[in-house]
Amino acid sequence: MFLSTDFLAIKYGVHDKIASFFVDREPPPNNLYWHKKLLYLRFEPGYIFIPTMVDGLYRLGIKQETLLSDVYINLLESIGHIAALQETEQITYEEAIEKCIELCNNKVVNSSFYSALISYMQGKGDNFIKPLTMPFSALHRGDFFLFSLVVLDFNQEKAQQIVAFWFALIGSFLLLDDAEDVEIDKKNNDENAFLQSGLDKVGIEKIKRLLGDNLKILKKVNPTLARSIDTQFVKMAELPHIHQYLNQ
Repeated sequence: MFLSTDFLAIKYGVHDKIASFFVDREPPPNNLYWHKKLLYLRFEPGYIFIPTMVDGLYRLGIKQETLLSDVYINLLESIGHIAALQETEQITYEEAIEKCIELCNNKVVNSSFYSALISYMQGKGDNFIKPLTMPFSALHRGDFFLFSLVVLDFNQEKAQQIVAFWFALIGSFLLLDDAEDVEIDKKNNDENAFLQSGLDKVGIEKIKRLLGDNLKILKKVNPTLARSIDTQFVKMAELPHIHQYLNQ
C-alpha cells in the first residue's frame, strides 16, 4: 500500500516537506535494505521510522536542509545496507560495526558523540548512551542507524535528547512489530521483546512501563506521533494472541 504525504503528516505529524521528500524518493539501487522494494516507504517499522525520526531531529533543532541533504540521507541508506547484511547473517555484528566505522570515519562532525557511540556499540566502558538504553535487546535491532547521526552538529545536551527520542521511537515501533509476531518469533526462536520479558505478569508490567516512558518522551517532541503510537498499542492489546498476555 502507498504511503502518502498526507498520511505521514496527519497520522504521525511529519512536516509536509519531510514527508514529501521520502514519499517521492526512489529506493536506492544495490541496497539490501530496499532489496526488491518498489517503494521507498512501507507500512513497516523499519521504514516508517525513517521519516518520523528525521522529523523528530528537525523538531529537536537540526536544520531541514541538513537532514534532507545527500550527505545525511546517503549515509543513512548506506547504514541500512550494512544493517541488512548483518540481519541476513552475511556479516557478523562486529563486522557490521567495523563497516559503519569505516563508512563514517571521514564524515564525522560530532567527534564526542562518535566516540561515545563506538564505545556503546562495542560494549566498552561507560558512555552517556548506555543509561538511555531499553531493557530488551530485541528493541535495539535498529542501533546501527545511530551512526547516521555523526554528520549532524549538536551539543551534549542535545545529544541526550536525540538519543532518548531515538530509542523511544524505534523501541515503540519494534514493540508493535514484536506484538504482532509473538507466536511466529516463538516458533522460529527469533528476537522478540515480549518473549524476552518472559510473558509473565512481571515481564508484561515491565513492557507497559517502558511503553509509558516512551510515550512521555515522544509526546514532548511530537504529540501527534505519540497519540498515534498509543492508539496502535490499544488496538494491539485486542489481538487474540496478545490479549491473554497483556491482561494477566
